[in-house]
Order: sequence, then C-alpha cells, then structure tokens
Amino acid sequence: MKQKLAATIKEMSNNDEYDCLLMFSGGKDSSYLLYYLSEVLKLNVATFTLSHKFLCEETQQNITNFAKKYSKKHITVENEYLNSAGTHFLENWINKPDEGSLITLCTGCRLGLIKLVIETAKKENINVIVTGLTPFEATDYRMKLVNYPKGKEGKLFFFLGYLRLVLRNPSLVKNLKVLKDQVKEFYYFSNQKKLYLKNNLHYVKPFYDFLKYDEELIVETLKRLNWQKAPISGNSFWRADCDMNAVRQYFHNKISGYNEQEYYYGQMLENKLISQEYFDKTVQGFNQTEGIRKILKISGISPKAIKKYEKFLEEEVQEEKA
Repeated sequence: MKQKLAATIKEMSNNDEYDCLLMFSGGKDSSYLLYYLSEVLKLNVATFTLSHKFLCEETQQNITNFAKKYSKKHITVENEYLNSAGTHFLENWINKPDEGSLITLCTGCRLGLIKLVIETAKKENINVIVTGLTPFEATDYRMKLVNYPKGKEGKLFFFLGYLRLVLRNPSLVKNLKVLKDQVKEFYYFSNQKKLYLKNNLHYVKPFYDFLKYDEELIVETLKRLNWQKAPISGNSFWRADCDMNAVRQYFHNKISGYNEQEYYYGQMLENKLISQEYFDKTVQGFNQTEGIRKILKISGISPKAIKKYEKFLEEEVQEEKA
C-alpha cells in the first residue's frame, strides 16, 4: 500500500519541484507522516504550518526540527482567526461553562486548515494536499455536543443547540468579527470537498486510504527521532500540539466525566489497534490543573476572566476532595 500511496501522489501532482503539500502541525501524526513521506517514500514534500499563540514550546521545537530535516520547503502562515477567536471564546466561555460551548474554544482552527491551506497551495502551485487526519478523530463529535435536544443529529438540531448556548451565554456573540469568522468556518467546513474540487486540488488522507494506523509504531518512531511531547498531554500522545486543545479537553472531562481523547482511543480499542492496557494507561486521569492555570495566565484573557477560571478550578478541586 505504501508504494500505491507514493504512486498516487506522483500521478496526481503537476508540480515539478514538490510532490505534495503536507499539512504539518508538529503533532504526532503529521510529524510521523512528514518523516514517512520524505524518508520512506522518498517524496519531495513541502510543508504548511499554521502558527498561532496557542502552540506549546515542544510543538514549536518539533516544527523547526522536523521541517529542517525532512521538508523541501516549509511555509508558515499565522492563523489570526484562531488567535482572535480563541482569546474571545476563552474569555467568555467561563461566564456560563457548558459542554456544548466548548466547541467555540477552537474556532478559527478549521477555517485556517481549509481556507489558508487552499490559498497557500494555489499560491505555491502545488495541487496535492496531504493531511495526517486519522479515522479515529471525531470530526463531527464536537458538533454533536452542541446539538439540541441532546442525541439528535443534523444541522437543524445543531443550530437549535447553538441558539440555546447563546441564550444561556450572550457574551459568546458580542464580538461581531469573531462571529463572522465562526459563520465562515462553518461554511468552509461544510463545503470543503467542493472547495478543493473547485480549486483543482487533490486532498489525500493516507491514514484513511493507504496506511494502516499503528499507534505503537508511530510513537516508537517519533521517540527515536527525538520528537518532543508536551507535558500537558500526560500519558497521551494525541493532539499534543496545541494548548487550546489541552484546555478544551481538560474542561470537557471536568464537566462531562469524559472527553474527546477517551473517544479517540476508544475507537482504536474497538478496532483492536491498541490493547486494553494501553487504553487504560493512556486515558487515565492525572492532575493537569497547574498546567491549565499556566496556559490560562499567558492566553491573553482578562484578569477578571482569570479569577472566574480560578474559582471554577477551586470548585472542581473541592468536589474531587469531597
């Protein structure tokens, strides 16, 4: 299958210098894929990274080190959508903590991963885009948390759920620019396949169509290549590339008793790709509170919002002790 992946990319590509543009976050899967495409398949890979203020130090090191070793050309674009929206929603989510509105904390991320990637690919004249997305990442999982009534599926129930969240916490929509970006993101996410086709771009997902996902192999390979994992991720190697994701997963677990990380590894366990022992070790709880406090303090939110988060964290600590 690996030769089929290489042949498919080469056949699709119309660029004489670069075979593909890899969406490279510095996280586990995209870092492994960059190494694999470059060193194993011997492809000429250009890399695209969305930089933002929520990148942790270890991720920044991974991006620099791996791009230098394995990328033929590395392109970095600042994701101002996430920078502004992330701060806004982090500032206001705490006014009325809710499982459903946790989705807002990552507003701007997917807009950057579609809109800015397409713009960059067109500018660089690279028509093959490769993603490290895996089948176990719940692309619609977060949206289902918004849906109202809970358990219902479809756009109608998503909009009803979002309306419920706004009525409970009107401060979520007080920034019109961020609200506009959020609407834009929903459009791009809902129509991404059409947008790639419209721009004559091929979108390749190796872990879906060509490579069997092997968590153990990927982790061991990255350790050998001195890839650095963020301490805030604990035992997990999943989504260790963004502090905002760490915040979202932390509060999701505090409010709901589970989070997306557990769902992710649960999918792999169900498909017998990891053992029960590995699952238990990876998703077991550990004390992230101090790490979350540090992230909040450097996030750019107001002292008033920090105090609300501190109070919320203290309430959670008291409940745990009780």
